[in-house]
Amino acid sequence: MRLYAEDGVGYDSRPPMKDARRILVVDDDPGIGQMLTKALARHGFQVDAATSADEALEKSDAASYDAALVDLVMPGRDGADLAGTLRRRFPGLPIGLLTGYAHSPLIPIIEKSGMAVFKKPVLIQELVEFLQREIG
Repeated sequence: MRLYAEDGVGYDSRPPMKDARRILVVDDDPGIGQMLTKALARHGFQVDAATSADEALEKSDAASYDAALVDLVMPGRDGADLAGTLRRRFPGLPIGLLTGYAHSPLIPIIEKSGMAVFKKPVLIQELVEFLQREIG
């Protein structure tokens, strides 16, 4: 069955392949989380979305993830804090941070920590390349 996203780009509604890499997407904007979920699924990833750091931590306690994509600026616990917690709980977990603040003073600090930073609006192909490079 073929479905179409609002942008007119089709995606396959079949479940991901059995050996699909599992990605945790965290963004306080449910629309962005849904868009990333659909777009990454089209590239063969299994994606779980969360709208807060607390929800993301609950999901990470219940499932195993190959990588995480996290919005940097969120209400409550921010993405940098969440990324640090995920790194402590799951050493070596590839994490990409998404931000709409291209000139944030946090970006160089985050990049030095070994996390990738993607500026919104993000190109899906950049995320796919990051994920393929990091987790195969």
